[in-house]
Amino acid sequence: MGIFDGKGMVIQGLRFLAPKDALAALKEGAVLVDLRLDELAEMKAFKVPETIRIPHEELPGLLAELPADRPLLLADSTGVYTKEAARLLLDHGFAQVACLNGGMLLWDQEGFPVVTDAAALLHGECPCVLRPRKGRR
Repeated sequence: MGIFDGKGMVIQGLRFLAPKDALAALKEGAVLVDLRLDELAEMKAFKVPETIRIPHEELPGLLAELPADRPLLLADSTGVYTKEAARLLLDHGFAQVACLNGGMLLWDQEGFPVVTDAAALLHGECPCVLRPRKGRR
């Protein structure tokens, strides 16, 4: 029996876990695969036992970076990219794959552990010119 079995919901062959179930799976040994872009992951990171960060657009070329023998929980900002990533992993022989329902947005809203980098948070007078306090342009 796999770590994700009996947890969450299955839609069109993909398993989705609520943050509570996701945290339990991570504590049991699943690895979080954070699919967000660098800028977003730097602002707010999942505070969990083990994370591998691979931006979603780079995932197809970096499958070898993922442990095929471990359960993988896919996460992004809102859950948009996890479905495509889960299908890719399943198609390439990864057996234990689940998606974090709602992504970082729901994880944070429900009060689950995060690490925030104040210098990376966006600031500015107008939303059209928001930038992180760090020197990136």
